[in-house]
Amino acid sequence: MKIASWNINGIRARREALTAWVQRNKPDILVLQEVKALDEEIPDSIKKLEGYHALWNASTFRRGYSGTGILVSDECFLSGVHREIPSFDIENRTAVLYTEAFTLICTYVPRGEGEVHYAVKLRYLDALRQFIQEELSMGHQIILVGDMNVAHHDIDVHRSQNKPGAIGLRSEERAAIDALLSTGLHDLMRERNPDKNNLFTWWPPWKYARERNLGWRIDCFYLSEPLVNRVIGAEVDLDEKSSDHAPIQMNLRDPF
Repeated sequence: MKIASWNINGIRARREALTAWVQRNKPDILVLQEVKALDEEIPDSIKKLEGYHALWNASTFRRGYSGTGILVSDECFLSGVHREIPSFDIENRTAVLYTEAFTLICTYVPRGEGEVHYAVKLRYLDALRQFIQEELSMGHQIILVGDMNVAHHDIDVHRSQNKPGAIGLRSEERAAIDALLSTGLHDLMRERNPDKNNLFTWWPPWKYARERNLGWRIDCFYLSEPLVNRVIGAEVDLDEKSSDHAPIQMNLRDPF
């Protein structure tokens, strides 16, 4: 089973790139962040994408802002599947796919600019942690995936941008990620690449920032342990450059 995640930074602007990427890579499950569209504004070429059905948490909080979605292949033979927008969701940032094999949570964590929204970010991360703890207490395996908007450790951000007090690098944010992982989750990409200091998924809109790989690793797979042991491959798709984020993918062996 191939599971992928992509902050596409606007589904209307990326409609052709997204369709082409799906056709090339054929993920079984694709989670999307920063859709930036109302339900009726999502292009038909994606809404009616052949071979997939979707759950959208469209941009009703503010038009052209946030928004998430989960696309599931018609050939994905998971049992007991249902989808929902969880009660702790804010600003159209979350969608959940329940299956008998795992609970998959798509998240687009707030950036946290400004004092008020920074507090919103920390509250959201805590609510996400509580939700995961509840799921784990019921015996459910977890795949938390999406744009975390936090570079968890110094290695997760290029040294040129590792500035004390910067949003995405603060101790409270990193402690919130510590708390998420302390529930029993594993940071898949970092555990597979413990010393790789240029493993980035987002690049700021500066001239040649991406070409010079002056990036951040903020798009992540966090998995509960039984699922980590079933992963047979994980990568950042550095060839896809239509968004300011790169897609991330993993292959999961026999999750049923």
